Amino acid sequence: MRRLTLTERAAPIRYATASAIFIAALALRFAVLPVDQRAGFITFYPAIVLVFYLCGTGAGVWVLALSAACGLYIFYPPHWGWTLTPTSALVALSFVGSSLIIALVMRSLQNTNARLGVALARVELSDARWRAMVNDQSDVVLRFDERGAVLFANETAQRLFGEAAQPGRPGSWQQAVHPDDLPGVLERLARMSPARPSVRFDCRVLDLDGEVHWIDFVDHAFHDAAQRLLEVQSVGREVTELTEARQVLEGVVREQHAMLHSDLLGIIKIRKRETVWANSAFERMFGYEPGELLGKSTRILYPDAAAYLALGREAYQVLQAGGTYRAQARMVNKTGGTLWVDISGTMLVPERDESLWMMLDITALKAHEQRIEALAYRDVLTGLPNRALLLQLLERELAARRRLDNELAVCFVDLDSFKPINDEHGHDAGDHVLQVVAERLQESVRGNDIVARLGGDEFVVVLTHLPDSVVVRDTLQRLLERLRAPIALPDGALACVSASIGVAVCPGDAQSTQGLLRCADQAMYEAKGAGRDQMRLYAQVA
Repeated sequence: MRRLTLTERAAPIRYATASAIFIAALALRFAVLPVDQRAGFITFYPAIVLVFYLCGTGAGVWVLALSAACGLYIFYPPHWGWTLTPTSALVALSFVGSSLIIALVMRSLQNTNARLGVALARVELSDARWRAMVNDQSDVVLRFDERGAVLFANETAQRLFGEAAQPGRPGSWQQAVHPDDLPGVLERLARMSPARPSVRFDCRVLDLDGEVHWIDFVDHAFHDAAQRLLEVQSVGREVTELTEARQVLEGVVREQHAMLHSDLLGIIKIRKRETVWANSAFERMFGYEPGELLGKSTRILYPDAAAYLALGREAYQVLQAGGTYRAQARMVNKTGGTLWVDISGTMLVPERDESLWMMLDITALKAHEQRIEALAYRDVLTGLPNRALLLQLLERELAARRRLDNELAVCFVDLDSFKPINDEHGHDAGDHVLQVVAERLQESVRGNDIVARLGGDEFVVVLTHLPDSVVVRDTLQRLLERLRAPIALPDGALACVSASIGVAVCPGDAQSTQGLLRCADQAMYEAKGAGRDQMRLYAQVA
């Protein structure tokens, strides 16, 4: 907060201060000269100057009146009296007149000083605004003289270049330029002249950490009347990402040229879903002769009309929005054979509905993925989901249950008397029994239910979208009866198995995957302990 000057304070304070200065001047007059000595107003002149300057015009006039009165009364004959002589009157009028002239001069000086203060404040504000505007820029701003010594560097330049942007040292900015680019930069600067004062160029610069940045500079030279260089202003904008993108684009163009002539990547250009060009790799991939596809609808590449229409709806929505469509699709060759392709499409000319598609034959990869997926998520013996897939499917069903607000039951099925079959008839017979049990479990539930094998003689049945627990009991009773039916073994013998089933209901017993499996497992052991060949709800044993 700005402190008030004395002239801006309240009148009592100004007049009290003025009176104090007057008293001090009067006391000084008594101290330095006798009363009868001439020059009675000698100490009042400095007082008048101080009061007019410090306390303002009103207080100055007040002290002027006091000083004139005291001078006539005390210091001029007949001393300590009011007798006015021509000499004393002339001296008093001279004192008053000169004091008023002093007051006018002081007032003029104060006004001038005030105007100078306002002008200086405006200059400082303008300078602060200019510096703030320059320093707030994300662009680099530098000025350097004919020797290359930095005259000014904004905050962006200082942060980026450090000591190289410090004012004073000739050529200091050059250490920030990449060594390979510096000769070209100096050559461009040397070409600047009064006729061509500006130059624009890109170059690499090094920051404080040695990282490379691409900067787009616009340099402007300033010359004097004799055409001598005074200084250069350099404004630079970082274009690292743009330059790298341009380099990538150039690389992509080269790659695209190579792909167009690739023997592995099939490329086709179509207009309104009719072929206008296809490379040789595409024609070989689908078994067509050179030029045979030209003018034909791409419908012949799809297994059926539904697949053709579905991909068109999905892909062209992306392409018309300016995106790139990417998918894996099942297609057919000229002889009707199936092949899987990794397909990628982009719109070339929207007005003509012209697009470019690239396809890679991934039939072998797809078959390998399917084999890997079967090994990872399917039980090899029965083809049922294994534990890993069961957990995924159960998580999905739990999410659906929360949305639909219905019940779900997890049933842990453990076969009774399975080990004697293995011991008496061999493992092949045991495997056959497990396969038959898997089929019976699948036949006993609905299509939206889940049957999985955990390993050994343990299975899990997940009953989904249940209105109530009564459905669970009825379904599992039918399942128990179905499992009791004898199973014909490969050697002609008959084998009989039963099952102990434990049931956990969501949300009543548990609401998480692991919680439901744990509760169902506990209920299954209760069923075995109670005599086997039966079911137990977790709610009955908890």
